[in-house]
Amino acid sequence: MDGNIHAGEVTGSITALYLINYLLTAGDKDPRVKRLLETRTFYILPRVNPDGAEKYLTTPVLLRSSVRPYPEMRKDEDPPGLQPEDVDGDGRILKMLIRDDQRGAWRVDRTDDRLMLPRRPRDLEGPFYHIFTEGLVRDHDGRLKERVEWPFDVVPNPYGLDLNRNFPAGYNPLTSGAGPFPLSEPETRAQVEFINSHPNIGIAILYHTTGGVIFRPHSTIPDKDFDKGDIALYEALGKMGTEATGYPVVCCYGDIWSGVLDDWCFEHKGIFAFTPELWDAIGRAAPDMKGNPVATMSEENRQKLEFKTMQWNDRELAGKGFIRWQAFEHPQFGEVEIGGWDIKTCRQNPPTNFLEQECHKNIQFSLDNALSLPEAHIDEIDVTAVGKGAYRVSVLVSNHGYLSTNISKQALKMKGVRPDRLVLNLPEGLEVANGDEKAEIGFLQGYGGSQGRWFYYYQPPAKSMRRVTWTVTGGGDAGVEGGKPAKGRKDAKEIEVVLESQRGGTVRRKVSLADY
Repeated sequence: MDGNIHAGEVTGSITALYLINYLLTAGDKDPRVKRLLETRTFYILPRVNPDGAEKYLTTPVLLRSSVRPYPEMRKDEDPPGLQPEDVDGDGRILKMLIRDDQRGAWRVDRTDDRLMLPRRPRDLEGPFYHIFTEGLVRDHDGRLKERVEWPFDVVPNPYGLDLNRNFPAGYNPLTSGAGPFPLSEPETRAQVEFINSHPNIGIAILYHTTGGVIFRPHSTIPDKDFDKGDIALYEALGKMGTEATGYPVVCCYGDIWSGVLDDWCFEHKGIFAFTPELWDAIGRAAPDMKGNPVATMSEENRQKLEFKTMQWNDRELAGKGFIRWQAFEHPQFGEVEIGGWDIKTCRQNPPTNFLEQECHKNIQFSLDNALSLPEAHIDEIDVTAVGKGAYRVSVLVSNHGYLSTNISKQALKMKGVRPDRLVLNLPEGLEVANGDEKAEIGFLQGYGGSQGRWFYYYQPPAKSMRRVTWTVTGGGDAGVEGGKPAKGRKDAKEIEVVLESQRGGTVRRKVSLADY
C-alpha cells in the first residue's frame, strides 16, 4: 500500500497511517487482523512524495506532484505573465474575477451569486467577468510589472511533473507531466526497485484522491487482450472494494492515463493492483449524477452539479467549503474579487469531519484483498520404514488461499514469479535415492479459480494440492521395529521439509524418524 504520490492527495497518507494503526490495535475486535498478521506481510509507504506534500501542506501553493520544476526550461526562469500567488495573504490561492463587460466570458448565476455561468450570446447586459487563478503579473526576472497591458500571458504552474505518469508501462513522453524518460524521478525509481526486489508482493493498493472510484489496469491495453481468468479475478477482487466503499471499479482504458504504477505492477509483475480515488464529493452532494468518472460531462450537467455541491456545502459544512467573493484592491488590476472553492480541504480532500469514515471504509478493501492472497501449507508428512535404513517420505502440500501462488496468468507470461518448490533437508548420513532433494512443483491454484458455474454445472475443484514422495536411505537400522522406526531411540534422525512459495509463503516442518 502506498499514498500521496501526488502532492495534494494527502488523504492517501492518512489512510495508510490509519491502516497501520488498525493493524496494531484492532486484533481483539477484528478476527481478520490476527490472521493477517500471522500469515501476511504488509509493506506500507504512507507518503511517496514527501517534498511535494510538505509544500502543499505548509504553503498556499497547489501542485500536482514533484517540487522539481517541469518542463525543463522552468528550472532557470519563469516566462513573463500572470503567475499563481496568494495576493490577499489569506493563506490560499483561490480564483480571481476581473470585470470586463465587453469581453468577459462569465456571468453571475442569478440563483446563487457564488456560482459563475458561461456567458451566452443572448446575454447583452453585464456585468461580465474574466476568471483567473489568483496571482500577479511578473517579468522574466520575477519582478512585479508596474504596468499591465492587455493581453498578457497566463503562466502555468511550474510544478507540472506528474510522478504517476513516469512509470515504464505505457509511458508516453507526450502525456502531460510524464517527465523526460521512464523512472527519471527518484520517487518512481525507488518504488519500482522496491517492488522488483520483493517478489512476494501479490497485491498493490495505491491510495489517491479524489472521485469515489476504484481504478484498475489497464490504461493503454483493452481487456480483450488480457487473460479472461485474470479479468474475472480483477472483477471479483474489485467487487470487495465496491462492497466496502460503495465506489465502482472502472478500467481506465481509452483515457490519457499512461505510465501509471498500477499498470506497471500488473503488466510487468503480474500483481493485481488497484488505485482507489478517495473522497466522493459528487456521491455526497449529487449521488444521482454520479456516472463514469472518465466520461466528459456536458456543460449543463456541470452547472447542475456545481449547484448541488454548493447546496451540500451549505447543508453539511455550514458554507465553509466555498470562500465568498470579496472585493480586493489588486496592485495591478485595481478592484477585483477573490474567492472560490477551498480546494485543499473540501474538494481535493475530505473535510476533517468526513476523514475518519473515508479512511475506515477504504482500509476494509485493503484487508479483504490481503485475505485473498495465497497461503501455502504443508498438510501432511508421512514417513514409513521400507527396509533397513530406508524410508518412504510422502509430503502433501496445498494452497489454502483464494488466489493461486502465481497470483495471475500475467505473472506467468512475464516470468514474474518463480515456481513453488518442496525441499527435503537431510542430516549427515541420509540421502535421497530417487531424485533431487529439491522438487519443483509448479504453482498451487487457489479456490477462487474453481468458482465458475454455468447453469447447473460447476467448475471442477482447483488443482491446489501436490504430493511429493522421496525414498531416503543411509539411516542404518534407525531402530526399525515392525516396519517403523522405534520411538525414543537416541540415534533416530531428524529431517526438515520446506515449502518455498514466493507469493504463498515459506513453511517449515521438522519430523523425527523416531516419531513414526
